[in-house]
Amino acid sequence: MKLLISKAKFLVALIFLTSIYSANAFNAPETFSNLAEKLSPSVVNISTTGTIEQKQQAAPSIEDFFNFQFNTPQGSGPPEREFQSLGSGFVISKSGFIVTNNHVVENASDIQVTFTDGLKIEAKLIASDKETDLALLKVESDSDLPFVSFGDSDSAKVGNWVMAIGNPYGLGGTVTAGIVSARGRMLGGRYDNFIQTDASINKGNSGGPLFDLEGNVIGVNSAIISPSGGSIGIGFAIPSNLVSNIIDQLQKNGEIKRAWLGVRIQEVTDEIAKSVGLAKTYGALVQGLTAESPAAISGVEEGDIIIEFNGNEVESVRVLPRLVADAEIGEFAEVKVWRNEQIIRLSINLGLQPSVEELANIENNGSNVNIKALGLKVKAISTEDRARLKINNTLSGVIISEIDNDSFLLRQGISKDDIIMEIQGKQIQNPGDLLKIIDNVISQGKENVLLVFYAGQNAKKYIGAKLSVK
Repeated sequence: MKLLISKAKFLVALIFLTSIYSANAFNAPETFSNLAEKLSPSVVNISTTGTIEQKQQAAPSIEDFFNFQFNTPQGSGPPEREFQSLGSGFVISKSGFIVTNNHVVENASDIQVTFTDGLKIEAKLIASDKETDLALLKVESDSDLPFVSFGDSDSAKVGNWVMAIGNPYGLGGTVTAGIVSARGRMLGGRYDNFIQTDASINKGNSGGPLFDLEGNVIGVNSAIISPSGGSIGIGFAIPSNLVSNIIDQLQKNGEIKRAWLGVRIQEVTDEIAKSVGLAKTYGALVQGLTAESPAAISGVEEGDIIIEFNGNEVESVRVLPRLVADAEIGEFAEVKVWRNEQIIRLSINLGLQPSVEELANIENNGSNVNIKALGLKVKAISTEDRARLKINNTLSGVIISEIDNDSFLLRQGISKDDIIMEIQGKQIQNPGDLLKIIDNVISQGKENVLLVFYAGQNAKKYIGAKLSVK
């Protein structure tokens, strides 16, 4: 009797599961073949050659620079090496404009695109944006080229079907399908807002399109998480609403102009939230302000917690830079800050984001410049500093004004008032020089720099420092 009941229960369960599968199958597309046939001619394989500086072997878990590379072992040989890489891209106009990732074409001296019919054309890099990892190419053709259009990435809901086309491992014209797994993923970039998908993407898919079922591009495949380098169903695409804005600026201006608030921010921890009376842990804590910045002029103060920007809640410190960048330069932003256990409403006229060098020069009037990668703050050497520390007027460099408790340099005996004279063999005149060189080192994938400190009359102290690039 018990056996019969057990079988009956199993039969009911089997019917139930079958009905669920049938419902899902009904909603799923019967085939992607028509869509793939229509869209594949607009997707191209991109091959590049160039020369880059030799860098140390690294083993990151996030393969955010995963174009297919054939090269010599890293960490040995000459300081520079030639490379060849393969990636993907897609045509967005009949005149031959092509979108891809910046890391696919970065440092390339020769770029070739190959269409599905075997046509090969040399491409020219029009402009690129490292911050969002996007690049715009142009090819010349005697005839109109097949192209695809951007869709609305905001309409790509979790669970929606998507299709990717690209050039994984050099196998051009590869089609894979899956769903939108999540939205709003951040992997460490200031403007990250990735769409996560389980559609299989691998090395070489970088720069390829992610399509919805209407055949519109809703994302640019850019990164994967993988312990082995192969697909495990966790891929990330830059949303098309961000891509179309960046590409439009690159096409019109050749550069990206972003709005600027002028604050240095840090994370709001649970402890900080409780100590200032916030009902929950969110927002971005204002650590400092750039002199004469839009925020400083409009009344933002150090210690404020920015909790809302233009009607959008600032969920964490990583959200604010993206919200500011999406705003209009010269327009007023409505900002809410938490101060003295109450909400303060401010209207801030946003400025144009300065370059790293320009920002450092703005802050050279005695203000501290945060060098996050080294865990310290520096400033230009003032007349008062030279008199106080008995420093010769001919000595150039920057003086350390603050150093973090967990800074690598603190463990090497470096402290406040020490002077950095050189980095990577280059003399430093101001904080801008230091920021520029560190930014260049990080962009090359390196983690270590050689610093030279002032150690008294005619004496120097050399320290190899490990950069924090979180």
